[in-house]
Amino acid sequence: MINLTSIRMLILSVLLTAAVNVSAESAPEYYEAAVIRFENKEYRTASILLKNALRLDPQHLPSRILLGKSLIHAGDVAGAEKDLKIAREYGADESLVVTLLGSAYLIQGKYETLLDEIRSGGRSTEIETQILVLRAYAQIHLGDLEKAEAELNRAHRLMPDNPGPLLGLAMVAIRQGDLEGAERFVALARERQPQESEIQFAQGEIKRLRGESDSAIQHFNRSIELDPQKMDARLSRAALLITSDQEEAAQEDIDYILTYSPNNLQAIYLKAMILARAGKYAQASAELQVVSQTLSNLKPGFINSHGPTMLLMGTLDYLQNDLEKAKSRLKRYVKLNPQHLQPHLLLAKTLIKLGDNVGAVLTLKPLLQQHGENPDLLFLVGTAYLNDGLYTEASEYLDKAASRQPDLPKVRTNQALSMLGTGNTEGAMQALEAVLSLEGDHAKAGLLLANIQLRKGQFSNALKTLELLIGESPDNPLLHNLMGMAYLNQGEREAAHAAFSRALQLAPDFHPARLNLAAVEAADRHYPVAREQFDQILRQTPDDVRAMEGMAKLAELQNRKDEAISWMEKIRNTDSMTPSPAVLSRLAELYLENGRPELALEVANELGYLQPGELTALDLKGRAYLALGNRESAADQFRIMHQSRPNSAETLQRIAALLMQAGDLNNAEKAVNDALQKAPGLIAA
Repeated sequence: MINLTSIRMLILSVLLTAAVNVSAESAPEYYEAAVIRFENKEYRTASILLKNALRLDPQHLPSRILLGKSLIHAGDVAGAEKDLKIAREYGADESLVVTLLGSAYLIQGKYETLLDEIRSGGRSTEIETQILVLRAYAQIHLGDLEKAEAELNRAHRLMPDNPGPLLGLAMVAIRQGDLEGAERFVALARERQPQESEIQFAQGEIKRLRGESDSAIQHFNRSIELDPQKMDARLSRAALLITSDQEEAAQEDIDYILTYSPNNLQAIYLKAMILARAGKYAQASAELQVVSQTLSNLKPGFINSHGPTMLLMGTLDYLQNDLEKAKSRLKRYVKLNPQHLQPHLLLAKTLIKLGDNVGAVLTLKPLLQQHGENPDLLFLVGTAYLNDGLYTEASEYLDKAASRQPDLPKVRTNQALSMLGTGNTEGAMQALEAVLSLEGDHAKAGLLLANIQLRKGQFSNALKTLELLIGESPDNPLLHNLMGMAYLNQGEREAAHAAFSRALQLAPDFHPARLNLAAVEAADRHYPVAREQFDQILRQTPDDVRAMEGMAKLAELQNRKDEAISWMEKIRNTDSMTPSPAVLSRLAELYLENGRPELALEVANELGYLQPGELTALDLKGRAYLALGNRESAADQFRIMHQSRPNSAETLQRIAALLMQAGDLNNAEKAVNDALQKAPGLIAA
């Protein structure tokens, strides 16, 4: 059975056969036909004709050389290198081969080979100029800008009217961060009437590095219109289209590149980016593995000096969450390319993920003078300040980002976070509600809004927010758990039970939902069911403090004080963490209730070390001393409580009662008077 691929190949072969159906009986005749196709930019057809010529006469040098040139234009650069070397071995005039071979090396990234084999000296002025330009581009890629500049200046002196050296000097200026200088060189090159596609590409690169994406894309469009096989322009355009959420258009460029150059790593990487953005992570990972394996075989010296490879490796490290490697490579890249905005943004994202928010700000701030209107830059600066707790500074930059990209959920969400940091809860809620009306990912904003609504007791509003989010992400257990909490706080235990159960159906190991479900069962006095929920957590995570606390509370509800104490002691003795003040306080209370004041005093002292001067610890120590018959020590604790000047009349009233129990009637009277001053209607104990 013939499959679809076979049919396509058959159609392609028929079309190609028709395209090259010329009447030729000798290599020269095939060559002449190929020249016409080459001049019409039909490079693949020309290649077929030239291969026919070489089958008739393998040593027909004009066909061999033109085949190399055609293959370069068609994207088969490795094949071109092979044929050009054969032509050289058969005795072809080196001046006809050397620049083509150098171009093949340059396109393939064989920069060191180019510098070793393609040397200047002893040729015509035009050939020497081309060689110097080729060598300069190799040195640019290897990071040796000083040598590149010297070679290009030599080339310019040889042929002042040749635009090639000037365009090369523009690329050096770009790498040096001198974009104004680059523009001057491009303007000078334009006066010398170069290929317009090259000028448009250079201008596009300058705009791209300035962060002017729309303008850069227009230049790349023009370059590609003039020369559809301008692969560099297609790569740069595809990268910008992806960042502009135009994946379909970017995919067309990537497919075109991979048709002619199947092993182009940058194109494969961009293809993986599109797959990842579409949620096709397995396919994206497979593509990135190809890139990773290829790059891992490169010499470290090459990676560390070749800018595009360094950037690609750094980006790959970031995507694979190898953040330290990403930081190292991206730092080296931005040092070589101080004006290239996007790598600076990626480095800042890496530093933020590593918790180095100060480093992120220091990386980005120098770019603000030139790119102060770029919303991505403003967003990242604001986010770094936000993470560092500098809410005023965060608000300044996030507000600017929001004004430039008002419909971007992530900007508005972080703007709301900065408002929360400055205490503007109402403003934050309004900002988050606005995010939910925008198109895009609402998850972060919605979760933040729902949590604020729950904290403020706005349970019905929280339910509305969560219903919207669950409509978008019905299989998110976190959302169902929050919905259960909202129902529970409204007293709707049955609905809460259903929500927590749904969360556990989606994620059986999601402990927060299981803890909440156990609490509902305990409130309904379904103690065995609640115990089983806690047990299930502890079987998976024996040191889960929340589950042990639940077991202790469950034991108390059933009046099993010894069991409750046992669970609390287990929490206290857990090596993995320091017990919380709440655990120590409850354990001390249980010891007092169970007639074990000496242990209560020990725990109360431990609590006092954690929270010096805290009233709860003083209260527990004083009552423990009372239970031990040491009234003077008890009175000391209660007097310290009084001297802390509590604001609550009820607290002062309690202190007075404790002082009376300790026999200090004088200070008890003072505490009563203080309580009455705060609340004149209070009835003294």
